[in-house]
Amino acid sequence: MTVSDVTILGKKILVGIIVTLVPFIIIFGGLWLTRKLLSDNATTKQPTAKQIITNKL
Repeated sequence: MTVSDVTILGKKILVGIIVTLVPFIIIFGGLWLTRKLLSDNATTKQPTAKQIITNKL
């Protein structure tokens, strides 16, 4: 194998890694953003619960 063959093979491997990682980053980034947006909205709208202490024996 010549130097140009190794270079082409390296470029193909790098492109394959990038093509594989980009969709995962988009999917997991979208899931993270959705979770963050929904959890912020859910926590602000929920009333706080007050604990009632009773003296039952």
